[in-house]
Amino acid sequence: MTSKRRYSVLSVLLASFIGTSVFGVGLALYVGLGTAYENTRNLWVMLADIDLTSVQRTMHERMSEVDERSNWVARQVADGNLDPSFQYGWTNAMRALAAADMDVMAYGLVTGDRQFIGFNPDDMSEIRRTLPQDDMLFSELAQIRGPVANRTGFPRWDPYFNRTVLTSWVPLFYDGHYLGTFIQYLSLSNLSESLIRGREDLPGTPFILIGGNRVMAHPDLRDWGENTANKLINGADIARSPIPLPTIHDIGDPVLANIGKSERIRTDEKDARQNTGLRLAGLEVDGRYHLIVTRQVLNAPISPVIIGMHFTEELFDDEWDRLVLASILGGGVFILAVIVAIILSKQFTKPIRRFAAAARAFEDDDIASIDVPQLSGSRIREYDDAARSFNHMMMAVHDRERITSLFGKFVPLSIAKKLLASGNDSGVLPPQQSEATVLFIDIAHFTSMCESLHPNQIIAMLNDYFDCATQIIESHGGIITQFQGDAILAVYNVFDDLEHHADAALDSAIALQNEVSNRTFEGLNIQVRCGVNTGTMVAGNVGAKARLSFTVHGDAVNTASRLEQENKVLGTRILISDSTRNLLTDPNRVIKAGDVLLRGRHSKTELFTTNG
Repeated sequence: MTSKRRYSVLSVLLASFIGTSVFGVGLALYVGLGTAYENTRNLWVMLADIDLTSVQRTMHERMSEVDERSNWVARQVADGNLDPSFQYGWTNAMRALAAADMDVMAYGLVTGDRQFIGFNPDDMSEIRRTLPQDDMLFSELAQIRGPVANRTGFPRWDPYFNRTVLTSWVPLFYDGHYLGTFIQYLSLSNLSESLIRGREDLPGTPFILIGGNRVMAHPDLRDWGENTANKLINGADIARSPIPLPTIHDIGDPVLANIGKSERIRTDEKDARQNTGLRLAGLEVDGRYHLIVTRQVLNAPISPVIIGMHFTEELFDDEWDRLVLASILGGGVFILAVIVAIILSKQFTKPIRRFAAAARAFEDDDIASIDVPQLSGSRIREYDDAARSFNHMMMAVHDRERITSLFGKFVPLSIAKKLLASGNDSGVLPPQQSEATVLFIDIAHFTSMCESLHPNQIIAMLNDYFDCATQIIESHGGIITQFQGDAILAVYNVFDDLEHHADAALDSAIALQNEVSNRTFEGLNIQVRCGVNTGTMVAGNVGAKARLSFTVHGDAVNTASRLEQENKVLGTRILISDSTRNLLTDPNRVIKAGDVLLRGRHSKTELFTTNG
């Protein structure tokens, strides 16, 4: 079976190694990059979660303290233990509150005439200001509705404090009479500062949103207040009025401005952070990808609050650089591995290449005539065993071919091959009967030549002549069964099926006559006579058990010998019988030479010779 394309072992090994290595390295890099990115993202999400949890806890604790303080003041007034109209007692009570860490900017009493009289807890300095009319609505509503629990106002920018503030207030009643409103101003700017504090060298921008799109805390909120908010102040009344918090579009943060376009990132369902309201989202702004981590605070005293943090892609640069460096090092190691693999593959395939070269040498040359190449051993066990087995096999093949070649010098080569392939050592081929053509050749005047020539010259001439005749006969499919002195006995269609064996025998005779006429043999000119006859004959081995010879028997063989002798009488060089003529593909190739009564026959035989 032949293949259109063949590949060397080296190329197959290298292709397999490089293919598996590229696949393995590529898969490792793909999984490694994905895992590293995922781990980095999870790490920063975890850190952001910790920060957000801390801010949420701080907000809750701060608001709880404010609520407890408001409720305490309301209870003291309701129980008659504290009278806002008694200035000395009220002032002492306010100073006592300042002894604790209040974490507020100002606190005090709002009277019915829009006056706020309070204190700064840091130095207990007195604060007096006239509140705008809209700030008095809650106080007037409280007078109508009666005692209520403390309330928290919507965060806003207060020009008086120049900060984002959150107000907590509670109406004061005694015996059903409204005495005023206790109010506390909580600075939300501290929230922004607490978000930023300790993160100056860390990536990420923290923020707090309220009402869906109002910014309650952000690193840029102070700059907005000092610049944008102050431009809105046109008069004293306006200066005392609260200004709404900036929207996500006003603060100057493009990520917040487009937070509604962010796409949620699905996390592992087993992640415990999902139960805490944590949400991950991704957003691309100006060609840069941002990771947004948010958490909604549902139990805030004001409308739902969203605290969050967003990171830019620079956060992953260091990790990415490390991965690129690892990839470069991995590529270098891979190239080095390929070089080592090439060297090792060449070493490992060298015995196979030697094996192939030795096999081609036997394929291309005459095995019987060349020296058998010996494959060298190898330190690899399998290669060494294969080389030893190959050497033994080639020696056996060489010896077999040599025996066949030597055997073929004494018997026909085709018969020698059949004997070797018979599978036994008897040297006997079963006799077989077949219709075949016999060519009998003899040298004219050979006896007189022997009388006048030296024996060595006769042997040399015969060897040269027999070599020429053998080549001609075998080239036409004949088998030489005997060399009888100077005579040659050849048969056609005995063991090998030969179509048109009569033509083959006649062509051999004509070719030999032409060759003899045009050359000399060891300097001697000779003439030969040929007799060709076709008939039934038996081919087989004859002789003793220890010494056999292959020959053919039958009247057809004897007739061919007699035809050769009749050339002397008829003056011809080639004579063929009528049985041979009848089998020629073109009987007109020959002409009648005469009718002769051959020895041993009762009737004359019609003989033919070549035309010309």
